[in-house]
Amino acid sequence: MLMVLSLLTPLALTAVIALAGTLGPARGHKVRRAAAMLSPVTVLPAATLSVITPEAELQAPWLLFGTVFTLDPAARALTLMGALLYGAALMAVTWVKLRHTERGSGALSGFLMVCFAGNIGTYWAADAVSFYLAFAVMSFSAAGLVIHYRHRAARRATRIYLVMSVISETAILGGLILTASAGGYLVADAPAAVASSDRTGLIVALLLIGFGVKAGTVPLHVWLPLAHPAAPPAASAVLSGAMVKAGLVGWVRFLPLGEEPAHVVAGQILLTLALVGAFAAVVVGVLQKDPKVVLAYSTISQMGFMTSLVAVALLVPDIASAAIAAVVLYAVHHGLAKGALFLGVPVVKHYGRGRTGVLVALGMAGAALAVAGAPLTSGAYGKYVSKDAVEGISVLGVGLDQLLPLVATGSTLLLMRFAWVLSRAERAPVGPPDGELLSWLAVCAAGVTVPWMVGLWWLPGAGEFGWTATALWDASWPILLGIAVGVAAWWAALRDLLPIWLRPDGTKVEPGDIVVAKESLVMRGWEGASAGLEAAHAASTTVRSRGAGAGRGVAEWLRRGAARAELTLSSWEGSGLVILVLTAAAVVIVVWAGGMW
Repeated sequence: MLMVLSLLTPLALTAVIALAGTLGPARGHKVRRAAAMLSPVTVLPAATLSVITPEAELQAPWLLFGTVFTLDPAARALTLMGALLYGAALMAVTWVKLRHTERGSGALSGFLMVCFAGNIGTYWAADAVSFYLAFAVMSFSAAGLVIHYRHRAARRATRIYLVMSVISETAILGGLILTASAGGYLVADAPAAVASSDRTGLIVALLLIGFGVKAGTVPLHVWLPLAHPAAPPAASAVLSGAMVKAGLVGWVRFLPLGEEPAHVVAGQILLTLALVGAFAAVVVGVLQKDPKVVLAYSTISQMGFMTSLVAVALLVPDIASAAIAAVVLYAVHHGLAKGALFLGVPVVKHYGRGRTGVLVALGMAGAALAVAGAPLTSGAYGKYVSKDAVEGISVLGVGLDQLLPLVATGSTLLLMRFAWVLSRAERAPVGPPDGELLSWLAVCAAGVTVPWMVGLWWLPGAGEFGWTATALWDASWPILLGIAVGVAAWWAALRDLLPIWLRPDGTKVEPGDIVVAKESLVMRGWEGASAGLEAAHAASTTVRSRGAGAGRGVAEWLRRGAARAELTLSSWEGSGLVILVLTAAAVVIVVWAGGMW
């Protein structure tokens, strides 16, 4: 019953918000406002289910091709994390004084609730069709979060997000159809079915691409640093904290993890991309000047860390169960800690001074230390379990258990940059505490307690944390190294010693990095082509003046074609069209290569 309520309650309240417009302006506004105020309550059935029920199952053989939802330990942990984040996000945009209410909070609450239903559906789905449906609902309804403010940056980010989502959904659909045809319609049967299929390489390639978009895997990550600064902070909290984890869940559910033979090529490719993302995102992130963009690149780096664990499970089947437990534990920790940081951006603005200023500073510092993996935090626990899971795996002769701690060094640099730009942001006090502050405090408190509860009690194979001197030092030295590098960079910046490409003004590498470079390259190429067409037009004009009617027709056709193409590129800013073409080409290449595995 709780599982049904968890899925239907947010959808039902969203329908009330959507239909309120038929009641007239005044009455409709009151109904939407009342429904929005009730929206945080819609996460309670899912939160209650995850707390009181170790395992649950819902079967509806009459629905679609036979719908099955299952609450297993991994889904249980992720559901609690998701419910806490979505509940806090809904509180932050609705339980506030009317004069401070987020513009369009009724619509924003509706999109958050639909996303929540789809998000927990991906955690629970035990068959391929239900998983795909839930994933699609979550993905496309999230566009309503990104475009909420309707300004130019939001529209551009939404276009890019939708293009990437279509690519993702197409690849996932193809992968799941092939998985089901191989006998993996049920999630429990999927890994073995993929491993034994004649098209294993093709299926794995499609799933890596499809779920890699949502997981922010390089080079499919471009939507993240554009969507986060465009969306409201509450929306960014669930995008970075809960939604990106759906990509990890897709890999864990459908890839042949733990199945023989080991999928070495796929694992090596995924591990390489994961490590590139984990470290390259740091370099790009520290050059940004928007705090939410810095956090977006931090998410890409942290997702690279988690993706490397999935890659290890592909490479070494014997340690797949330990790697999966580490992924889930780290996902719960990261979701709550990063959610607290995103929710904290407006909290610092509104409550960062006066009597609440000390509390806000302590909460933000605690969340940042957890993301970095400081001793005694949930991040230290997650990194400890992850390090144990990858012990014995090497990359270019360097142990992965020695390489992954350096991600904490990068996280420290990113969070130092985040703290700096946030400290310089304007303040706008709003008066007595309301839902914005209370929801943030709740997520901060959950980040301190929930990951430990999940790891020690809910996840078999996660293991316990030993507070030994060695463990404490392992958690400390990467952060100390990051602080040292950050202080050295700050000292050099004060003396104007940094090279121009390392100056953090947000212009050297714009948010979106690869997509901006693609747009620039294509637009420069188009400008050159346009110049050539203009020259051809000029030449044809000369011919026309001499009475050549055919030349006149060709020239006019070229001119009109150039104008239409230029208008198309201008209206899309090169973004969606460029990504669609280039990423589609990449999909074809990877799928072709996958067929050779």
